[in-house]
Amino acid sequence: MKTARVLAAAAVAALLACDDSGEDAGGGGQGAGATASTANAASTASAASTASAASTSMATGMGGGPDLPDSVDVTFSDNGASGVVRVNFAVPLVPGKLSDESLVRVVVDGQEVSRATRGLARYSDQSFRSVQVQIDIDPAATTTATVGFGEASGVAALALDPVEATLVSPDGESGPLVYVLLPASWLSASGVAGPLIPEADVAGTDLDAWSTHCDYDGFDTDQFISEGAATTRAVWLYDRASAMYRGYARRGTVGPLASGYREANMYRNLITGSGTGARNGLPEGAAGDPKYQYAENLAIHYLLTGDDRAREAAEAMALGMTELWPSPEYAGGSDMWTERNAGFSLLAYTWAAAVSDDQSATLWAAADEAFAAYLDIQATYPVGYDDPDARCFAHHGDAHDPDEGNPYFGCSPWMSAILADALDVYGRERGGQQGTDARAALVKLGRIIARDGIDDTGNPYYWMGVGTTEAAIDDYLEHIGESAYTVAMAWAYDGGTDATLRAAADALVAKFKNEGEVGQLRSFNWQCRSAVMTPTFLAP
Repeated sequence: MKTARVLAAAAVAALLACDDSGEDAGGGGQGAGATASTANAASTASAASTASAASTSMATGMGGGPDLPDSVDVTFSDNGASGVVRVNFAVPLVPGKLSDESLVRVVVDGQEVSRATRGLARYSDQSFRSVQVQIDIDPAATTTATVGFGEASGVAALALDPVEATLVSPDGESGPLVYVLLPASWLSASGVAGPLIPEADVAGTDLDAWSTHCDYDGFDTDQFISEGAATTRAVWLYDRASAMYRGYARRGTVGPLASGYREANMYRNLITGSGTGARNGLPEGAAGDPKYQYAENLAIHYLLTGDDRAREAAEAMALGMTELWPSPEYAGGSDMWTERNAGFSLLAYTWAAAVSDDQSATLWAAADEAFAAYLDIQATYPVGYDDPDARCFAHHGDAHDPDEGNPYFGCSPWMSAILADALDVYGRERGGQQGTDARAALVKLGRIIARDGIDDTGNPYYWMGVGTTEAAIDDYLEHIGESAYTVAMAWAYDGGTDATLRAAADALVAKFKNEGEVGQLRSFNWQCRSAVMTPTFLAP
């Protein structure tokens, strides 16, 4: 199954080729926002030039390739249906694939069947990010269908039913009556969950480490519930539904799809308030904590289902984040700032803006402000540190967490992966100069982690000092993959020719495969969320 991997490789070149046009790749056709801050411009110029000239880059949009076939086979998995029922699903698309929602045909057993269709959100070229499809089938009798694009239907159309009517229960927490599975090759190439390639494409190599360590069935929704989802906030950390949907995009199997589907709805159903007052509603006071405020999970769910409730919830979580993380800047010293909060805020703004029907301008403004602030932090701190090519988002240990006892400037290598994920998707969506600046920032981040962020055993530091020889050892082997991810992106966005970066990335991947530990649910959440994208940047 090399198709998705080939598409991903071609996509790399497509993204950087797009940068020279200066066109915005943001959702809803929004114009490009402000460019990177002037303070950061000088230190960014060299890395930006390299990133823009690289032959290996990713396509615009959330992470999709430059093209997809004209049809896709889907598989039905019964989840409690009785007889003929309305089946609802959505097929994610790459830019330029479909601009007319009526040009969709569904064929079952060689015969075209009636369907309802609706385009979902738009890329900057006004093509759809996804298309919602509904058909009537008996899943006991019909197990597959082919969805084709580009031709008008030859049969009468159906009227679209509310998504709630296609679910086991209207709240969505038990999933739909029928799960509809798309192939991993399509899901990964579409970029619906970020830049991914199927697990099968790297089987038998070190890059299959996430295939063995990410136990989607062992840490599924039932396990999540049993470990206290109703009463404990810690099990919600790091956006489980997004981790599950990424597992689905890499495998195409019903297990991670069912967990992602159910948990996106569980998360949505707890949301309280509206507008900037919207909060996540999770247990133990998590509603006031930005590291629990997620929109990515809801945006992905919307693009895979067409459930408008998820789109509105994504907007709400992002708008609420503007109050929970109102100042993305860092003032120095003990002014509270972490890569985790910075990353989840930019992820929320970017993903919600991409699918929004009426809040994209507000959300892109918040994203642009945060992006400029983060680049300024990277260029500024610590004062006196003068390496322009290897820089993280340095802040004082007392700003990160004074209780951890690291009273010097540095970075968290593993939390940096969350911010790296956000910078990458922001750069893909925004394109132009902002895309170039985002990738330049990622190159600098990967360089410093590869050079200064790894201890003598090959394990990333828990806290990496910058401008000092001090660092905090990580006593566990649960944060290796995140550093592999940031270094892998740096290698790819630097042009894929730096042997030192590649060696560092490969060593981290091998250590993760051979020694990495994912022994608890919360560890699964963080290790299988961002770092699973590592193979996309390293696979041949």
